Amino acid sequence: MAQSHILDFFPTVQYTGLMNLHAIGRLVAVRRRSRSVTLQALAAEAGVGRSTLAAFEAGKLAELGYGKVARICAAVDLILEARPLTLEKPLTRHRHLTDTAARELTKAAIEDIVLRGDIDSWRGLVRVLQKDGSGRIARRAREVLAGSNRSDPRVRAFSALVSEARKSTRGAHDA
Repeated sequence: MAQSHILDFFPTVQYTGLMNLHAIGRLVAVRRRSRSVTLQALAAEAGVGRSTLAAFEAGKLAELGYGKVARICAAVDLILEARPLTLEKPLTRHRHLTDTAARELTKAAIEDIVLRGDIDSWRGLVRVLQKDGSGRIARRAREVLAGSNRSDPRVRAFSALVSEARKSTRGAHDA
């Protein structure tokens, strides 16, 4: 049986270095077009004007408030993340993903990982989900996601990661 390497990278996002407003706008435009969403529809979903969104995507805005940028990004399933430039990995492993604790993750622990963990914590949780033969942890994770705010960018991003892992796992089993 081939082992999945889905957790070695985040397949829907390419690291492009430091992002500025123009680069984020271009990335939003690419995501919007790939989903065949109109400027008007995305602007309405994000709560911004169509002309503002068009200028943002074209790189014509010198400034745009964080709230607007965050809503636009969330509407195309992008996460804005701020962290120190020198911090490559979390300072410590997420407390719920030790080998002994992983087998009995509670809903509260899963929610903590999804809402407060970083990408490495998410990957660790996905590894636990993939190794869980009983399906109990996967069921808890689905219940946590079902009860979470689907407009929260972290919830949406984690859901996308889990979905990609499931597809990859199915493909590995089918091969």
